[in-house]
Amino acid sequence: MAISRFINMKQRRPLHSIIFNAWSSCITNDYNNQRINSERSLQASFWSRLNSSLSKNKRMFIEPNITFKTNKGITRIIPDLVICNTKEVIGVIELKYGPRANPKFAKDIQSLSSIAKHRGNIILTNERYLGDAADGKRYKLSKNILFIWAGVHASPHNKISTERKTKLYSEGRPELDGCFIELHAETRKNFRPDVYELS
Repeated sequence: MAISRFINMKQRRPLHSIIFNAWSSCITNDYNNQRINSERSLQASFWSRLNSSLSKNKRMFIEPNITFKTNKGITRIIPDLVICNTKEVIGVIELKYGPRANPKFAKDIQSLSSIAKHRGNIILTNERYLGDAADGKRYKLSKNILFIWAGVHASPHNKISTERKTKLYSEGRPELDGCFIELHAETRKNFRPDVYELS
């Protein structure tokens, strides 16, 4: 691991830990008790676990619109969850739910990569709120932002994985180096999911 990548991940470690613990709790308490049966219910469970763990100065948005200009025109991306502090976006999460299928990740990684490439030009706005002006409605992307792919998916050939995958889905996308993590819940018949992370 490059030194700069190590430093970047160290700065992100507190949020990284909160997100992994919320994911683990989501799978252990909700998936294992058959309370999750779709990507939307996974999103709801994960949001709830995160919401109870984040400090009061953090905000989360479900499926916000993120738009930015590229040389091909306006691009619009709708991530599953976005975490903000009072001024900045500090986490962008894409979820995938397919407990009987191999993980599908290409579209999500492309979305996260596009956001990472254009992070300096993106402002997230909370226009669908009206009330106390507790903090700003506009959030720029933090230089210490975390991009997360989290998926519930089948284990290959319905067997216990003897070797953990070491190649990240983000490989070949330098804009995600040092700021990307994967969260897995690998399912197989007659066993509880194997929950792990890669970064």
